Amino acid sequence: MKKKGIIIAFVLLLYGLGISGAVGFAAEKQPAVDNDQIIADSNTIIADNPYDTVAYYKRGKAYFAQKQYDLALKDYNRVIAGAYLDQGYLYEKRGEDDKAIEDYRLAIFNDPTYEMAYDHRGFMYNKIGKYDLALIDCNKAIELNPKYPAGYLNKGTAYEKQHLYKEAIATYRSMLENVPLEDTHHRDAAIKRIRALGGTTVE
Repeated sequence: MKKKGIIIAFVLLLYGLGISGAVGFAAEKQPAVDNDQIIADSNTIIADNPYDTVAYYKRGKAYFAQKQYDLALKDYNRVIAGAYLDQGYLYEKRGEDDKAIEDYRLAIFNDPTYEMAYDHRGFMYNKIGKYDLALIDCNKAIELNPKYPAGYLNKGTAYEKQHLYKEAIATYRSMLENVPLEDTHHRDAAIKRIRALGGTTVE
């Protein structure tokens, strides 16, 4: 029932964005479109912003029209995962920790390559004191995307909560080695934590 509600809500969102053919066999009945161009445009958008759920939906729909069903399914699963991630974040903000963790689990179930979902769940595990689980999720987020800064910050937090300060400093240093220089916000946060723990940015 919960998954059905998520899908219905997202379909309504897609209609609100003016995307037709969102349900059933409508994708097969739309006027002729250049699906190759839609795929190319979506690829460009996703390369620039890998969290653009609408781009995944449009590309999935184009793959579906071309009968590339495996690729369409992969993109649709990412769309569903994105909806669960957003709903989980809503529960997180409302302080409903168990519901947030469950939605992040469902996001991961639908797309096991979704580093943001692992990181968000890791954040929640930190919040409720399950630091071992937080480390597992943060390590997975970093494995999937070594340039994803929040994975390092939440991993460092898990070590700090356990008074494992050397490990925390090493984690923040690793972030500085991997996260782009232009991401000054997250890099500054890591540097601040290193200094607060009595470390330096280099070994």
